[in-house]
Amino acid sequence: MRRFISQGDVPRKRHMQVTRNGKLVYEELFGREGFSGPSALLYHINIPEGATDISAAGDDSPEMEKEGAHVHAHLETFRLAPHGDLLRGRQWLLVNQDVRIGLAAPTSNHDGFYVNASADEVYYFHHGTGTFNSQFGRLSLREGDYLVIPKGTVYSLELDNPQESRLLVVEALSGMVDSPQRYRAQRTGQLLEAAPYSERDIRTPELQPPQNGPATLLMKREMRFSAYQLDHHPLDVLGWDGTVYPCAFSIHDFEPRAGRFHVPPPTHQTFEAPGFVLCSFAPRKLDWDPQAIFLPYHHSNVDSDEVIYYAGGTYAARRGISEGSITHHVGGFPHGPQPGAVEASLDKPRETDEVAVMVDTFRPLHRTETARQVLDPHYPFSWQTPAKEAD
Repeated sequence: MRRFISQGDVPRKRHMQVTRNGKLVYEELFGREGFSGPSALLYHINIPEGATDISAAGDDSPEMEKEGAHVHAHLETFRLAPHGDLLRGRQWLLVNQDVRIGLAAPTSNHDGFYVNASADEVYYFHHGTGTFNSQFGRLSLREGDYLVIPKGTVYSLELDNPQESRLLVVEALSGMVDSPQRYRAQRTGQLLEAAPYSERDIRTPELQPPQNGPATLLMKREMRFSAYQLDHHPLDVLGWDGTVYPCAFSIHDFEPRAGRFHVPPPTHQTFEAPGFVLCSFAPRKLDWDPQAIFLPYHHSNVDSDEVIYYAGGTYAARRGISEGSITHHVGGFPHGPQPGAVEASLDKPRETDEVAVMVDTFRPLHRTETARQVLDPHYPFSWQTPAKEAD
C-alpha cells in the first residue's frame, strides 16, 4: 500500500554522520518485524528518547459482557452519547485477540501527543474533519476518509468540531494493516491495474518545519497507558524516507466492482491485517442479468464473524438499520436478507447508494458491556417468517 517516499532533508547514505548548523543530527530507524521488515528512517534535531518524567496513567481494557448465547446482534451505536476525549474516550464494542472495534464520539480533543505501541490503528471518519500531525508530517482529514496509522507513530489528531464528530476505530493487534496481497504485483509490490484503487488515491503526510520545546506523550502498550514528559518536541524531524508511514484513503475513491450476478464481499476488500480484513461498500451499479437477485445471498460465515458499520444510504437487505448501526453476524449460523427483502428488490433499480465499512474476523468476536447497553434485543429474531406466510 505504501510506496517508498522521501521528504525533507535526508543524507546521501544511511547511518552516516550528519550535521546541520554544526550540530549532530540523530537518526531513528522506524522498523517493523525487528530489522527484517519494512521501515523508515527519520532524522531528528534532538535525541528522541529524552524524558524528564514517566508515570503510569491507567488502562484501556474494556469491561466484557458476561458470555451468553452466540447470536446475531444489532448495536445501535447512534445511542452512544459523546464521551471523553478522542483517545481515552474510545468506546470499545467488539474485541478478540487480533482486533478491537469501537467508536470515538468525543467531547474534546486529546491534549498532547499519543503513541499506540501495540497496534496499528484505522480511523474511519463517519462525521467530522480534522488535522493529523505526526513525526512524518501533516494530513488533512474529511468525512469518508480512512486514516491508517502504523503502531509506534507519535501523533496528535485535532478534530475541527469534536462534539459533532463520530469515528469508527479499529485496532490491529497482531500485525500491519496493508493493502491486500492479491492487489499487488509480485515483483515490485505496485498496485495492479485490477486493484480497486491505486497509489494515486493514497494521501501521504507533508513534512512540516521542525518544532521545539517540551511536550507530553501518552503511550499505550498492551492496554496500559504511560505518561511521558518529553525533553524535546517529538515533531523535530528534518527529513525522512521509507515505506512505513501514516496515510489516508477516501472510501469515495474506492472503485466498486459489479458482475452479471451478485459479486461476493471479497470484491470490496480494502485492507488486510493478521486476523481480519476490512471492506468498503460504496455507491455502485449492481447486477444486470434479468434473472439476477442483487441482494446478498444467505450465507454461513463458518470461518469468520462479520461486522458492518452503516455510514449512509439505504441497505435493502435489512429492516431497522439506521446510520450508525453496527451488525455483528456470528460465524457458523447463516445470515442474509430478512423476510420479504428479496421479493421487494426484484423490481428495484440495479444500483445502491449505501456506504458501509465491513470488518470480517477469523476468530470469534466478544461483546463488551458498552455494546450490551446499545443492543437491539429483537434483531436475532428478525428473520422469523410472518405467521401468514408460514401457514
